[in-house]
Amino acid sequence: MVVYEGMFILDPSKFVRDPGAAAKQVDDLITANGGTVLAARLWDERKLAYPIAGHKKGVYWLTYFRMPGGNVATLERQAEINDLVIRKLILRVDPRLADALVQHALAGDAGARRSPGPTPAAPAGA
Repeated sequence: MVVYEGMFILDPSKFVRDPGAAAKQVDDLITANGGTVLAARLWDERKLAYPIAGHKKGVYWLTYFRMPGGNVATLERQAEINDLVIRKLILRVDPRLADALVQHALAGDAGARRSPGPTPAAPAGA
């Protein structure tokens, strides 16, 4: 089975009401199509570049999963008709990178770099 990365933009009003149920609904879409979820987490909530179906914001849900290649088209179709999912993007992950990407997703924000503070100004006359 192949590893895939799925980025799902979810309806923020439905996600806020019950985040656990929303996450389970995305996982259920994957498992119903013969997939196995390896890692799933909230990535971010952002303002969309343009309104999609009346939504100006979206909740980005990142998922890594294993699935037979023939089932991906069915998963994409079911995500399109699901009222929780505003948009989706599913990409095949290079097998050489799969383990590292899954581990990074499981670590969450713990591996994120901190931005350095402002650089000190040079002394006057130097």
